[in-house]
Amino acid sequence: MLRQRKGFTLIELLVVIAIIAILAAILFPVFARARAKAEQTSCLSNLKQLGLAALAYCQDYDQKLITYRTRVPGHDMWYLNIEPYVKNRQIFKCPSRETTWSYGINYHHGCGWNLSRVKYPAEHLLLCDNQNQLASCSAPHGFSPTYTPHLDPLPHNEGINVCYFDGHAKWMKPDGEFDGTYYGLAAWHYWPNGDADHMKP
Repeated sequence: MLRQRKGFTLIELLVVIAIIAILAAILFPVFARARAKAEQTSCLSNLKQLGLAALAYCQDYDQKLITYRTRVPGHDMWYLNIEPYVKNRQIFKCPSRETTWSYGINYHHGCGWNLSRVKYPAEHLLLCDNQNQLASCSAPHGFSPTYTPHLDPLPHNEGINVCYFDGHAKWMKPDGEFDGTYYGLAAWHYWPNGDADHMKP
């Protein structure tokens, strides 16, 4: 007659716990990286949709781009002007950050411009992950070179997502100045070859 096993011994239980702990240590970072990558992809999709909405706005307003702020009650900020083209406020929020409005618009070199002024639309920054809704170039406007994105940590694998005037979006690592805490974007992204301060390398 077979004897019924009473259960795990203390040693066997400790071995099982140790195995579970090892597996958790191996798998948790994998899961964290997978989640971070999924959030990066979702954010990239948000920016692409916002860029296309901004271009759709241009088509309805004689090729004129949205401005950072207007005097229209209820539509004074740029994102409120393109909200009718997206019909979903969730896409204004990066899933990796707590802020409701996570993206900044190219303030000095794009807001209110006619599209004909944009000579290099595939390289000219329109929107990006940012500390606030205003993405600013430091040259020559007196802003800190790290004003954009001015995020610590950088939200997506040590980089940010950006959208350009041709509507495409991509991930990039900030290539401008570093002040010990924050990274900035090189000036030419804001207005490539627009003037001496914005020459492409």
